[in-house]
Amino acid sequence: MTSTPARCFRAPLSAAAALNPGVAAGPSENRGTSSRRHALALMLGAWRWLPRALAAADAAVPVRLAISQSVMGDVNLNDARVAMQIWIDQMARGVNVAIDLKLLDTQGILDCARRGQADALALNVIEYRQIADILDPSVIVTGGQAADQYLMLAKQNSGIRQLGDLKGRRLCTLKNAGMCVAPAWLSTLLDEGHCGPAEQFFGSVATDTKPSRVVLPVFFGQADGCLTSKRGFEMMCELNPQVARDLRVLASSPQMVVAFYVFRKNYQSVAREKVIRAMSSLRASTAGQQIATLFQFDELTVRDSSCLASTLRILELAERGRVKPGAGGRKG
Repeated sequence: MTSTPARCFRAPLSAAAALNPGVAAGPSENRGTSSRRHALALMLGAWRWLPRALAAADAAVPVRLAISQSVMGDVNLNDARVAMQIWIDQMARGVNVAIDLKLLDTQGILDCARRGQADALALNVIEYRQIADILDPSVIVTGGQAADQYLMLAKQNSGIRQLGDLKGRRLCTLKNAGMCVAPAWLSTLLDEGHCGPAEQFFGSVATDTKPSRVVLPVFFGQADGCLTSKRGFEMMCELNPQVARDLRVLASSPQMVVAFYVFRKNYQSVAREKVIRAMSSLRASTAGQQIATLFQFDELTVRDSSCLASTLRILELAERGRVKPGAGGRKG
């Protein structure tokens, strides 16, 4: 008669052994206890290495940064690309984050964002407005002096006291990255005064990228008025105080933020916070100082989308003026 093999089972840990580690345990008990202790040790020790492991894995995935050419201003694109890449490389090494940089035109920025191919973007407010629904409004990283104003100026002794007096006259306008909202602001001024579209109201409109070539023609009587930035006008006044005495302000815009860095919505990563901190300490590196000089800002600060309220309001008002009856078929 064949004996039935005894069924093997793991004996539970005895109460004595649990309360008194000195009590001897059987082989199965030793193996079970060792296994449980090993698992417990791993769980308790994981807090030490797991965050580092996750951060290392996160850092291996590059932050895809897309920069619009619209924020470059009147600079050579190749020079801007080289300077930006040097700063990005230094920043990436400093925070241990890989950064994949792309420099794109406006259409490229919009397409890149819509396809989910960028984690962070540097763009102007007009571009932002078109894709705001897929961007994170909680973090706007912008220059410390990014909020600027636009001014409409005329000469003191010209007899021009208000915007309506410029009808049929010569206007000079500044055109650079920071002036991207200027046409919309001018449009709202003309709408308020029931003056009609700019191309019909002014006798001629000339543009230039240098404040001196916009302000000085009014100073010397070669133009009747100019639209420039407050910062550019103040720079001209520092160089020549007579400019401040001889020119008067016909209108001034609210302060506006027009260019900034922003992240795509739902982008969460350890790298994101590192990049924000690195941007905020821009001036700490030589490359960062060169970038600030090249793009004419002092530092980068973290805000939220409320800083864009006045700028977006102007764009909205200008858009309404373009579509309302009697707008003369004005185009944006």
